[in-house]
Amino acid sequence: METLPTSLRQRLNEAAQIREEAAREEKRLGAFAHPDNGDEELYPKKIGNFSKGLPHNDLGEVDRPAYNALLRALKSGNFADAEAIPLGGRLRLLNPLGGLAFNIEGPDSPATATPMSPPPAFDSPQLAAQMAELYWMAVCRDIPFTDYGSDPTIAAAVADLGAFPGYEGPMPVTPQSLFRVNYPGVLDGPMVSQFLLQPFRYDGIPIEGRTRVPLPVSATTDTGIDFLTSYDEWLAAQRGFPTGTTIADPGPNFDPTLRYPRNVRALGQNAGQDIIYSAYFRAALILSGFGAGAIDDGNPYQTSTKQTGFATFGLAHLLTVIGSVHKAERHTWYQKWNVHRFLRPEAFSGRVHNQKTGAASYPIHQRLMNSPVLDRVFQYNQQVNQRRGIGGGQGTYLLPILFPTGSPTHPSFPAGHAVSAGACVSILKAWFKEDFPIPNPVKLKTGSNGTEVEDYQVEVDGPQLTVVGELNKLAHNLSLGRDMSGVHWRADNIQGNRQGEEVAIRMLREARATLPEPFGGFIFSRFDGATVTV
Repeated sequence: METLPTSLRQRLNEAAQIREEAAREEKRLGAFAHPDNGDEELYPKKIGNFSKGLPHNDLGEVDRPAYNALLRALKSGNFADAEAIPLGGRLRLLNPLGGLAFNIEGPDSPATATPMSPPPAFDSPQLAAQMAELYWMAVCRDIPFTDYGSDPTIAAAVADLGAFPGYEGPMPVTPQSLFRVNYPGVLDGPMVSQFLLQPFRYDGIPIEGRTRVPLPVSATTDTGIDFLTSYDEWLAAQRGFPTGTTIADPGPNFDPTLRYPRNVRALGQNAGQDIIYSAYFRAALILSGFGAGAIDDGNPYQTSTKQTGFATFGLAHLLTVIGSVHKAERHTWYQKWNVHRFLRPEAFSGRVHNQKTGAASYPIHQRLMNSPVLDRVFQYNQQVNQRRGIGGGQGTYLLPILFPTGSPTHPSFPAGHAVSAGACVSILKAWFKEDFPIPNPVKLKTGSNGTEVEDYQVEVDGPQLTVVGELNKLAHNLSLGRDMSGVHWRADNIQGNRQGEEVAIRMLREARATLPEPFGGFIFSRFDGATVTV
């Protein structure tokens, strides 16, 4: 048997030591308490918890034995117990055991919740305000972002949300801040990130940011539609489409013209057709095209005259790290299934509808029940139902959804898109110079209906757009874009971004010990603006 050289034996020992030290460090950091909002214990009918796909009564309230079977499977972590969960229709639950998988790289799934708060309680003003925001997003779905300063429906949304107790969006609410978040740079300039507007190259193929989007719901056309706007369709969705129930439409009607994300509908569609980290892969390609001046000063190859990075501190390294962030979904799934089991907005809107029509009584905050947005969404749904020939052409107080099946069949909090966004954007901020100005920024051309962009002029159109601001904006676009399609809450995204940020920090800390170059650490800003060094 050939004897290994001393150098290889030493490396073998060093590799084992690094892995062991990483495991010891993770154990030292420990796991943390995971408080929920208390609704599951408070309400025997489980009106504040996720139950889509299980059997439901005619009010959309879950069958208790079926819900208890779900709880038993989650507690045991046994695949056979999950197979025994009774379903109401043909839709299967999405990976209820996914959060129990162990991670060899980075923190374990229950270990990254320290910055998180539980989702708002069912009867809270915070949840009522978030539902009102979702209703306003729906009725404003087809208003161009370029018209926000003059549109009367936008003005009504601004007035209502600005006076809403518990509203947690940027204050004061203005046409510029509406439907945004308070991260550094997100309130600057256009709603849409430069990383969704700028052209880029993929394997030498030139690609622009125009994509396929659904047609608008408009009084002047008869082609645009939304879903879950009739009560029967909504109830069927909660039950998982039981045998004998059909959907009138196979899917949204798409615009034959490709367009940039120009409104809430387009951003919602964009966030529904990405593939986990594809938007951040795209951002990495665009940022790399900015040249060496955009690379963070801490990169050891920035001062080298003889070497460049590749497998470490180069594009290959960056894309590998971004590609590993899919593991953050395990952290998301642990919180979703094993802690919160938080209901989706579509389910809450069913509670609103049944309360408003007198079919049931729920402890919904009265400010929502008195909001002018309910009359608007009723009229909106009436128009859609008449167009689709469903629900007797009657209006409802349900939340219009972009997708035929409504939300996915897994709980709402936190949002998987938001966790991936938080992790990927944090890695990109660690890699590139945050204050680097975006070269040749653009904005949607007014009146072009999303078919063209034009130059963004600093001071005329707003402040200088920077890497950190546009990365934060990209996280917003892919996170609140899910709200804009009707399937998530604001809380899902804010807390999800923070959890993803924490996952990235822990992964980068672990990776740092493996690098051979002299390196002072990754330095970047959190979503709250604080600086972190890893």
